[in-house]
Amino acid sequence: MVKGILYCGGPSVGLRDWLVAYYSGANFSSSWPQLDDRQVIGTYRGRTAVALACRLLGIGPGHEVLVPAYNCGTELDAILHSGAGIVGYQVSRRCEVALEDLVVKRTRRTRAVYLIHYFGWEQPMQELRRWCDEQGLLLIEDCALALFSSGPLGGIGRTGDAAIFSLPKTLGCCYGGLLSLAKSRLVEDPVLSPAGYSAMVKELQHSGRPLVWKGLKRLGLYGSLLSVRHGIRRDRHSCGPSVAFPPMPDDYYFQPETDADRALHHRVCTMAGTHPWQETVRHRRNNYLRLANALQGLSGVKPLYERLPDGVCPLSFPVLVSERDACVEALQSKGIAALPWWAGFHRNGIDWSQFPDACWLKHNMVTLPVHQGVDDQHLAYVAEISAQVLKSSGARSRASQPPVYL
Repeated sequence: MVKGILYCGGPSVGLRDWLVAYYSGANFSSSWPQLDDRQVIGTYRGRTAVALACRLLGIGPGHEVLVPAYNCGTELDAILHSGAGIVGYQVSRRCEVALEDLVVKRTRRTRAVYLIHYFGWEQPMQELRRWCDEQGLLLIEDCALALFSSGPLGGIGRTGDAAIFSLPKTLGCCYGGLLSLAKSRLVEDPVLSPAGYSAMVKELQHSGRPLVWKGLKRLGLYGSLLSVRHGIRRDRHSCGPSVAFPPMPDDYYFQPETDADRALHHRVCTMAGTHPWQETVRHRRNNYLRLANALQGLSGVKPLYERLPDGVCPLSFPVLVSERDACVEALQSKGIAALPWWAGFHRNGIDWSQFPDACWLKHNMVTLPVHQGVDDQHLAYVAEISAQVLKSSGARSRASQPPVYL
């Protein structure tokens, strides 16, 4: 049993990593398998890469893009920025693409299919590629949650006409996206605006935050400060009414003045080039399997995935619970970076009442950290506290009628 509250936040880039990057000339595009033999363009954010992909692939007014109903919302806004419309297609409660719904939703205006590799697990790429080729459609892979994943068939990030990556979710920096294009879609490198000095300042501030929390832990102040912070947040969030489609945060929406056609900061580029990605894959897989073993058999708690296939680099450990918000609140109050994954809803372009399974996922998904920064002690703590919280949630759900969404 772990004594006291431990800081178990998300991944972060250490200050030492930035120092190494300052003197390094490493280039990730030549060493990351997902990027091999493709044109790679570094962008300020993942949403920047989505908008740039639309521009470079000729997607714009008069076109429609088929998008998965279970989504963050940020990617939708970047597509809408191009002037194209979006049409949702069904995703199951296991995060599986409904191929038959794509066939139904395709019209003469359809220009591209946008798909998401959820949490690092591969979608049926061969079938999707074949169907898109038959229909004359572009295929855009969203690999924001699947950096370093290859999948059992090795198709993640290497099958689509374009692929989108997000560096913060896996590496822990503030900003950074990648757009990779297939050989058949090669373009002249676009001229992008520089990220600027302020972006690097924010990166250093972000990297320093875990050091502050860990310093407070050594002083015995972390638990008290976390309790006060959590109490303020709980009071703030308890004021509003519960709604079926809570809005996604305002900063998830595409801001053309800051997000459009902006380049990856060169220091982020070199930092990424020095990142030991093979070690990251190994740590994440080991942590995932150990956490899965610790949570196995808890009533009322179901991991999204029953297996961890070869080639998957898990972004996190996604679980489905009936009392998601209460679980997240309890876990965060113990210093664990549990997230109510994609709980918010984009306010335009999607009729959410038509997608009950996607809405169910948005109301019931919790993710637990298994990233490369979680060491043995912290993983044991995450497993212990998560088992306690999720077990209690399962007991409460058995004693009451589970919530019904749509």
